[in-house]
Amino acid sequence: MPMEYIIPSFKITTVMNMVDNDIMEDILEQLLALEEVHFLAGFHQQVQKAQEKAWLERHIKQRTFTSGDLVLMYDSKFTEFPSKFKMHWLVTYIIRDISYGGTVQLAKVNEELIVGKVDGSRLKIYRDDSIFATA
Repeated sequence: MPMEYIIPSFKITTVMNMVDNDIMEDILEQLLALEEVHFLAGFHQQVQKAQEKAWLERHIKQRTFTSGDLVLMYDSKFTEFPSKFKMHWLVTYIIRDISYGGTVQLAKVNEELIVGKVDGSRLKIYRDDSIFATA
């Protein structure tokens, strides 16, 4: 025999016309308590997401590039198998164009454009003036 017939659920009591006010009130109280727990869980989840978003936004590194800057591009293939003896930053590039979303068009030092655009978060400024020094 199904459990609903032993302890009737709200649906079974209405379908079978089992009218016992004590059972109906008990079921309604349980439903209201469950709804309150569900509401509180959703509220706490929203608060936690807001806190995580605020923390992430506080820790974003703002990088500003201008056209003509020398940059190094991060090689993301080393994120799966990191090693301290591998070079994580590729050769220097020159920024040619910056899009609104933070994507950057790069060119090699010999002015050869690289196909495609790169996300600005994979770049860092290269601070070395010896490339352009003439002796």
